[in-house]
Amino acid sequence: MKYLLWSILTFVAVSMFTSCVESLNDSYYKISCSIDKSLGTDSVSLFLLQDEYSGLYHVSTVALDKSKGVFLFEGQIESPQVAFLKFSNDSTPFYFVLEKGETVISISPNSTVVTAGNLNHEYLSFLKQRNRLLAAKNDVFKKYLSSVSPDSVIDVNTEKQFLAQDSLLADSLERITLEAINRGSMASVIIHERFVNQLRPEYLNKVYKKR
Repeated sequence: MKYLLWSILTFVAVSMFTSCVESLNDSYYKISCSIDKSLGTDSVSLFLLQDEYSGLYHVSTVALDKSKGVFLFEGQIESPQVAFLKFSNDSTPFYFVLEKGETVISISPNSTVVTAGNLNHEYLSFLKQRNRLLAAKNDVFKKYLSSVSPDSVIDVNTEKQFLAQDSLLADSLERITLEAINRGSMASVIIHERFVNQLRPEYLNKVYKKR
């Protein structure tokens, strides 16, 4: 009888421990951030954006893990949250969605690569689309400047074409921003936080009607 009781208690204890471990793993997150040495970052801080923009929560600040060559954050999270990394040598925050599981961020002088879940994929896809439109808009502006240089003559129709192209690209830029914000996902929160102030009043009105 004593052996049976001990077996039952042992089984219950093991089951509870296993359940706790599974629960812990289900909410576990890990962020591995590698930064090129040339960028001179001594430490990285992780912040969470509170619900309804009520404030920021400083999770922790870490130094370089020299054995792994990364800035490493680990913890528990019940649901995805908007987060950003703050680097010791740069005032510009790096936004992303903190999701369960592992997020790998690699930053070099010319590029940033993020390996993470679907919410981050949505956000980064928006950034790529936005950057393509900005590059095209910048290209149109450069061509316009070269056409109005002292050594060239621009006619009225050509100038109208340049202005029309610029206006079309500007409208496309604001349209994709508005669509991304109104999608209502966690990625939308970041896009709203970063880019809503760049929208013109007619687009801003459409944002606030949705919210």
